[in-house]
Amino acid sequence: MAVCLSFDDILRMGTPQLERLQQVGDSFADVDSPGACEAFTKQVRLLEGFITHTYSVAVSVSKRADELSEVADVWEHMAAFCTRALRTLTGLKDKFPNGGTPALFDLTLDYKLACEKRYRSVMQEIECQNQTLPTGLFPATI
Repeated sequence: MAVCLSFDDILRMGTPQLERLQQVGDSFADVDSPGACEAFTKQVRLLEGFITHTYSVAVSVSKRADELSEVADVWEHMAAFCTRALRTLTGLKDKFPNGGTPALFDLTLDYKLACEKRYRSVMQEIECQNQTLPTGLFPATI
């Protein structure tokens, strides 16, 4: 049996991780409640693993893509996922400063910026491929 997942399918698997992190963060009114930091830190580590692994998958998928437009889609969607994660982490990093959230926020921001850089680079390459060379740029061949 051959099963094929798209990169978007893989990214969708991260949505429950983001939602669970938010739920656990919201479930504790006081971060000093028994078990709050441990429960939250566990979710932070799970999300960190997902983001790190998914970025690695994005690298692998982009290397195997047939078209540059596919590569651009991978980086655009990975950057969008990082943006969603950053939105979730923004509200929680101050509430749980000792739960690893600030470090995960910084790591996610680094990944987002790297994705955007790769996306821009691919888009420039696509634009270059679509440009026609000016007449007379090269000598005529005999």
